[in-house]
Parts: sequence; C-alpha cells; structure tokens
Amino acid sequence: MPVFNPIAAVNDINRFRQILAVLIKHGFGQLVAQIETTDGPLSRLIPKFRREDPEEGSENITLARRALLVLQELGPTFIKLGQIMSTRADLIPEEFIEEFKNLQDNVPPFSFEEAKYQIELELGAPLEELFLSFDKVQIATASIGQVYTATLLTGEEVVVKVQRPNIRQVIERDLDLLYILARMAERQIPDMRLFGPVGIVSEFEKAIKRELDYTTELRNAQKFAEAFKYHDEIVIPKAYKKYSGKKVFTMEKIKGIKITNAELVGSDKKVLALTALNAILYMVFERGFFHADPHPGNIFALPGNRIAFLDLGMVGYLDEEMRDKVADLIIALNTRNIEGVARSLYNLGIREKKINFPEFKRDVGEVLDKILGVPISEVQFSEILQELMQGAKKNQIKIPNDYTLMAKAIMTIEGIGRSLDPDLNLEVEAAPFVKKLVQERWSPKKLGMDLYKRSLQMYQWSYDVPVQMVSMLEDVQNGELKFKTEDIYKTKELKSWERIVEKLTGGIVISSLIISSAIFIISTKENIFLWGFPITLVLGVGGYIFAGILGLGMLRSISKSAKLND
Repeated sequence: MPVFNPIAAVNDINRFRQILAVLIKHGFGQLVAQIETTDGPLSRLIPKFRREDPEEGSENITLARRALLVLQELGPTFIKLGQIMSTRADLIPEEFIEEFKNLQDNVPPFSFEEAKYQIELELGAPLEELFLSFDKVQIATASIGQVYTATLLTGEEVVVKVQRPNIRQVIERDLDLLYILARMAERQIPDMRLFGPVGIVSEFEKAIKRELDYTTELRNAQKFAEAFKYHDEIVIPKAYKKYSGKKVFTMEKIKGIKITNAELVGSDKKVLALTALNAILYMVFERGFFHADPHPGNIFALPGNRIAFLDLGMVGYLDEEMRDKVADLIIALNTRNIEGVARSLYNLGIREKKINFPEFKRDVGEVLDKILGVPISEVQFSEILQELMQGAKKNQIKIPNDYTLMAKAIMTIEGIGRSLDPDLNLEVEAAPFVKKLVQERWSPKKLGMDLYKRSLQMYQWSYDVPVQMVSMLEDVQNGELKFKTEDIYKTKELKSWERIVEKLTGGIVISSLIISSAIFIISTKENIFLWGFPITLVLGVGGYIFAGILGLGMLRSISKSAKLND
C-alpha cells in the first residue's frame, strides 16, 4: 500500500476542512464528528468549525445518491474517483455503481495558451513546427484533460488530448487526504470496514496514475490496431507516437457518429450490433485484452457497416488460464448446470474465508431460476453473469477486477446490441468462441506444451528439493530447526512435540532414502553386478522399497494416533 505524505496533507488544511464541510452538507455529519474526535496528531491540527445543518430533504436521499453529490461537489479528483469506481463491482455495492455512472465532468476549461505550453514542453518543439494547423477552441473538456482538433504537417487530420496543467499535483494532494479519511473511517466506524475504504483509495490511486500517463493509451491503441489489422469492419484510430508523450496524446480523427445513431451514416443497425458484440468477444476470448468501457460514446458507426473503438485508456486483461475459467463458466451457464456454475465461480474467485459451498450453490440456483423457461430473446446473459459475480462477492468470494471489467464490457455491449437489434443473442454468438477455446485447450499441441512446462518444473524441483533437505538437516544438526505452533492443549504439549519430532525424523529419513535411491538409479553403470543387475540399480530399487515400507509404517502410526485422539 502506498505511503501517504502527511506533511503535504497538513499544508493544505483548508482543502481538508472543505471536504469535511461538504460531507456534513450532504448528511455525513456523524462521520465528520467521529473524525474530529479521533485521537491522533492530525485531528489536533484541525480546528473545530461551525457545523452547518444538512441540506433540507437530504435525510430522504439514499446513501449512494448522497455520496454522488459529495463527489460531484468536490471536483475533478473526486469525480474521477466515482467514475473509476463505477467500473469496480468487486469493490463497491451495486447501488453505488448505478449512481456513480451518472457522474459527469463539470470543470471549467483551461486556456489555449496553457495547452500550447504543455504541448511544446512535452514534444520539445514550437506548435507551428509540429502542426500545419491547430484549432484554438477545444472540442471536449474533462477532469484530466482537453481535446483539440489539428492537422499534421503531412495533412492528416488528428485529435490531440492535452493534460490539464498541474492536475497530477492536485490529484496527489487529494489522494493524501483521501488516505487520511479512509484510515480514520476504518478506525472509527466498524461498518465502514465492510467497504474497505483504504483498499478503494489504493485501487483508485493505481487507476488514476495509469490515466495520467497518456503513453498507456498509446500502447493500447497500438495493440488494438495489431489485433484488428485483418478485420476491415473494425477501425482503430491510428496513434502518432512522434506527437505523443505522458501529457499529450495524438491520434487519427475519426469522422463518424455514435453507434446508437448508425442510420445517420447509412449503416445497418443489426449488422453493427453483431459486429460490435463479436469484436468484444474476439478481444476477450482470443486476444486476452479488451476495451473495458465500450459505451455508445466510445463506439462510432462509420459508412460501410464499420465501427470504430475510441478512448482506449481503460483496458482489461485475461491470461490463458483466466480465459479457460471463463469458458468453463459459460459452458455451465449454457447447460443451466448449477453445480458447474458454482464450481466455476469458486475456481475463478479469491476466497477471503472458508466458504459454505452448499449455501453458495443455492444462491447460484436462485439466479439461474430467473432464466429457466424464459425465451432466449428475453434473456440478457451479461446481467445474469453480473448477478452471479455479485452473489460470489456476497459469499466472500472476491472476483478479480479483470473478470468484473469483462462482465461489465460484455453487459454494456449486449445492451447496445439489443437496442440496435432486439433479437441479438449473446449465448449463440459466444458459442463459437467458447468452442474454439475448449478445442485449443485439449489440442495435442496445447497438451504437449503443458507437459513440457510441468517437466521443466519437475526438473527445477529436482535441484531445489535436495538443497532444501540439506538445509533442513543442517538446521537439525545445529539445533536451529524451529516450529511456529499455536498452544491449544497445554497438557498434551510434550506428547505432541514427541510425535511431531518422530514423524519429522521419519520423514527426513524417507526423503533421504528416496533422493539417494534416485541418485543411484540415475548413475547406474554396468561395471559391478549383483544377481545379474548393476549394483547401483539394485541399491536404488532397494532404497525405494525400503522407503515405501517405512512410509506405510508411518501412515499406520499416524492413523492409530488419530484414532486415539478421537
């Protein structure tokens, strides 16, 4: 977890007090009261201030809506926090996600002179030497940057994204304050720990720092262009590396319209719906990286039944193993296999504590009951997927972020597709991709590669295990072998230790026999024979047999000990 800078936070105490005042204004006075009474050095630096009553009617507004109002009023950093968190179903409840989707950038534009200075500083040349023309009026303003249109010296029309001056410093200052508030909230309000405020701020910090580096979007654009270079129906704006940097990003200008208004450019809505859905499925199942925010504003319809993906800053990744797990989940969903769906979710999640699997399976069954007997045209499988992931979270199974981004991307694109073509069927369209993935998983080439990887692991272990065993034997010899135990039954402590030492000694002897026998067999030479076989081979096989007898004896002893304890 990043370490926040308390000195920087204290230096801007007015901003901290502003945050507290806005919290009170929107009905979070109890939180502020507990922060004020915190016994810590920072709380003593914050003078008491007159507490205003919450706005009239705020008590009738939901908690999620009040949180939205707080973020909206506190400006760019907090708006961005809400926007990023609206994509993180693994971190915040669904009602907050739905509210935070409504957050809009409501910030004043910065001047063209500031933008020009930023471009020239980042690209190392005067604006006139970089562009044939540059429109001084921005076409879009957001919390982090502004977008301009321009023409390169080669005549190509482009859009130029320029980062807001000093926004990094503003965000870093607010991050310090957010960490302070999150820690105080976790310490003072037990119920807040369920949301994990510090973890949320930590995830936000990672995401916002990626967005502050425009070279991330540059690399993403290059990867997407490579992935779709043989797909004429998909257009990825060309990124211009020469005219881009950490604070400036230049890409091809796309002349199109939102996909939801496809008819205005003469495109067939049904064709575009299928194209967009298949593009996302191709990214998820075949390429392993995908556009994580494919809302209508980021997908343009172009003449000739083509689409263009814009704003490639937010991307999700699924490695080969993760894609296999998703395929298992979708196959189980297609067959309405409750056990299979529950098992797949269990395998792709991170268990935060011991899971009551039968109870979890019942929850999965309740979700799947919603689609039993329902016509396929009325089933939105992406919503079912989202509900299943929420159910997993409720059962303390944490779904990794890339899976939730995938579910959100598929749900968004299915929603767009259904608005263009009500008969669009995600289950049918995903089937070929899943089938191909399963076939590749069990292909001779893939099995051979897996066997090769396992063999390399075993080969490495053949070196590591003897070294570790020698190290353990040296610790035993030097009296330095230590155990960390939890003292539960003090009266049985001595006998327990005796049994542990006996079993450990036996285990070391058996392991030594196995290793020695393996060495004998590997180094077999046909020079000395016993009973017609090389003596090293006889000793090796004999060692294995003796180790097996000792092992069986130890298992029998352990079994007896367990029965006596019962």
